[in-house]
Amino acid sequence: MASFFFSQQINGWQQMFRRGQSGSFLSRLFAWLMLGLLLVVGLLVVVAVLLLSWLLIPVLLFKKRNALKAAREAAERAYYRRPAQGDVIEGVVTEVKDERA
Repeated sequence: MASFFFSQQINGWQQMFRRGQSGSFLSRLFAWLMLGLLLVVGLLVVVAVLLLSWLLIPVLLFKKRNALKAAREAAERAYYRRPAQGDVIEGVVTEVKDERA
């Protein structure tokens, strides 16, 4: 049963392949040229995107570095501008002698 199904399937594929081979030379040449053109266009798009990403990496790193530097400077300015009211801790210092030594 299974071999009959497979032989029918193979016969169908062979007939389809023969029909595909019966096309004229110009139609096959046109198909190959279109496939080649599509591959070249795809390759150009991939290369262009890759080059664009390589060009944008230093720009984005520069922007990020400047943003971090600005944030750090703003934090330092905020630290030095804040009032010193709550920073004093009062207490008594006691001396503890170590009797083990």
